[in-house]
Amino acid sequence: MKIGAKKMEQKINSIMNLMDSIEYGFKDENGENIINANPQKWEDEFYKFYYLQTPDELLKSKCGVCWDQVELERKLFQDNNINFKTYFIYIVDNDMLPSHTFLTYENNNKHYWFEHSWGAYKGIHEYESELELLLDIKSIFMSEHSYVSGNCFLYIYEYQKPKEHITCDEFYEYIDTQKLIKTNKPLYFYHLVNKDVDMVNGLISLQYMYDNKMYNLFDKNVEKYKDRILNDWNIEKYKEKTNLTREEYIDALNIFRGKYGANYIYFFRYAPYKKLGNKINEIAKCKDIYRININDEEIQKSINDIFYGYDMSNSDNRLLDKQWYETISQEEYFSKYDDALLMNFSTLNHISISFKNGNCPLNFLEKVDWR
Repeated sequence: MKIGAKKMEQKINSIMNLMDSIEYGFKDENGENIINANPQKWEDEFYKFYYLQTPDELLKSKCGVCWDQVELERKLFQDNNINFKTYFIYIVDNDMLPSHTFLTYENNNKHYWFEHSWGAYKGIHEYESELELLLDIKSIFMSEHSYVSGNCFLYIYEYQKPKEHITCDEFYEYIDTQKLIKTNKPLYFYHLVNKDVDMVNGLISLQYMYDNKMYNLFDKNVEKYKDRILNDWNIEKYKEKTNLTREEYIDALNIFRGKYGANYIYFFRYAPYKKLGNKINEIAKCKDIYRININDEEIQKSINDIFYGYDMSNSDNRLLDKQWYETISQEEYFSKYDDALLMNFSTLNHISISFKNGNCPLNFLEKVDWR
């Protein structure tokens, strides 16, 4: 049943007035709001003491975080026969997981963000589309959490009513089963693959080869690191060696490149093209090009880490970040390419991606034509 504009306004105002009786926080067994009574406990132990309140419990306690307040809003909108959606937005940045939940509704072809718990943005915000709404909240959420790194991941899920009394960890686990909303613009990176390679497992890391006992393939692909490990990387315990075991190769890569060193798979920002020189023309005869969209939220869920490298792949130079790759043009990216070099790709900056299972599945990749 369609609700008239005036009637809708009355209903929404009534809901907001009721929500105004709720303060932000969570009460302890003594009825004290922990966020005020014990701020340190709030910061350090929220995940231990929190559980999701029912709407009736929230109306009694008069105190809840956004997770609780959205559940009361859910009930109030349902009781008033107003169609709505609820969303969970959060950032993944190492061990930090800041989050927010919010409710939206549609009326007369307009979309509205109903916000109560986030004090600075309390009110009803109007948009032309749901995407415009989500992008605005996403932008605000990122700006309000400017302390996170520029390489963090942000996710938005549309979610249905969760179980009562679930814990903080259980809430995040539940959200991961809900509908992931994709709002990011694509950002493509490229990888060259020999035409005769079996791509059934997608792109695979050295760690994946080792873990899955693909020793012939491991030995073939790891040999190029031998001289660097023994002579260039200044790893003390390997300086006197002449040969390395498979385990030592893994160890050396993890020492030099960090804990994901042997897991990394490498990607160029742009695909090489034939006009770069004769070597590229020869490479095109035996290799295919695959691309990956690192801004695809579903793909990001399978990524442990992205290392954006140093300028010219030299650790004495500046550390690059995602923004550098977002803004560099194809012309500038290839401006230092030298087809005459023995290692002709050595002047091209690249990123290193560690995937959670050690491989980049084929369904994350798209084969593209040589130009």
